Amino acid sequence: MPSGGSFPKGGMTILLLVIGIIAMGYILGSIPTAYIIMHLFKKQDLRKLGTGNVTSTAVIIHGGKLPGTLFLVGEIFKTFLCLFIAYLLVGELWAYLVILVSAAVGEIWSIWLKGAGGRGQAIFVTGFLVLCPIPFLLAGLCFLIAFFTTKRLHLSNQIFHLITPVMLMLANLFNPAIFGLGKHSWGYAIAGAVLCAIFFIKHRPETDDIIQSQAWGPYSRQS
Repeated sequence: MPSGGSFPKGGMTILLLVIGIIAMGYILGSIPTAYIIMHLFKKQDLRKLGTGNVTSTAVIIHGGKLPGTLFLVGEIFKTFLCLFIAYLLVGELWAYLVILVSAAVGEIWSIWLKGAGGRGQAIFVTGFLVLCPIPFLLAGLCFLIAFFTTKRLHLSNQIFHLITPVMLMLANLFNPAIFGLGKHSWGYAIAGAVLCAIFFIKHRPETDDIIQSQAWGPYSRQS
């Protein structure tokens, strides 16, 4: 058992612990970092601009590089804080994955923004780079290959979210401890599949042309 925590005895205690981890992940993830930063720098509501998504891309487009960078730093900090809480409370893989999924859900459907939010990608990427870096980087490589082959950002992003759970299945065979937790588990693929499924649920194809015209140019258009 990792030194970061111990698994309590008793079914009810375990249930309460799981609920607590889910709640803490959701609350931390739902802190609207992009909304706060945009309001501080531009006094604008991202929900009323462009695609209406409260994302890093939206912050960069409407706020600039500095606010966008601060948003990413904030999301990375939230992710590490969630993982640290899971470490202190339990210190086992299931807790890391549960709190990571909960935080991403909170970022996507924030209670503070009445259900609005972003796509949870910063939390998703940061979390798996910490927990399962090598298989996740292989999924990232697939994204780059798709992008440079098709020159279509949106299509490449879809391919990335389809291939990521498959790549994360490799963690059951190898996951070097020097880079990640060193756990061999199907749990990475299951959590990744949940987050990738949420991406497709959250994604609205009609916003692609808006993002294209404001930031990405012709590379995001699908014919």
